[in-house]
Parts: sequence; C-alpha cells; structure tokens
Amino acid sequence: MTSNALRSPFAAVVLALSACGAVAQDLPTLDVAPLCRAEGKAAPDFAASCMADEKRARDELARQWAQFSRDSKVSCLRVETGIPGVQSYVELLTCLQMKKDVQGLPKR
Repeated sequence: MTSNALRSPFAAVVLALSACGAVAQDLPTLDVAPLCRAEGKAAPDFAASCMADEKRARDELARQWAQFSRDSKVSCLRVETGIPGVQSYVELLTCLQMKKDVQGLPKR
C-alpha cells in the first residue's frame, strides 16, 4: 500500500473501523499516568493512590471484559480515549458497568 492510499479518506475510515473492532475484542492499554500526575499536583498523595486505583480497575476490567457488549466497549472507549491525557480505567469500567446495568432494565 502506498503512502497516498493511507492518506485517502476511505483508507482512514477502514483503519478506524478495524481499530474499533480490535478494541472491542482486546482490553486496551490506556495511558493513565498524565491523569494521575495531574491529580498529584493538586495533592501529592493522590498520584500514588490514583495509580493504585487505576491498576485495580484494569485488573477488574481484565476479569469482566468478555461480559460487555462490543457496542458498549466501542462507545465507552470513544469517550475514554477522546481527550488526550485524561484516560482512566476507572472511568472505562464505570461506563461499561453502567451500560450493562441499563441494558438489564425492563423495557417500557
């Protein structure tokens, strides 16, 4: 594939859609360090606590990942990865759990 092909809008859409499919299958790797560093600037004790919380949330996500629908994963990941420097496994886990809970509510 030439570099011009990669620059076309069609190629960009294909790459984005394939990335969403891969993301829905595999637990993503988020960069939580900038978020925890920012929290650490406000209160130094928060940085270590933040990293520990993020690790626990990632471990929990790894255990629960298969339970969540592909649509929920794609939706929550779009939100969670949309703002550079503000990625969080805690927020991703919360989003996925809320979507799962909503899907379990009775339909009216």
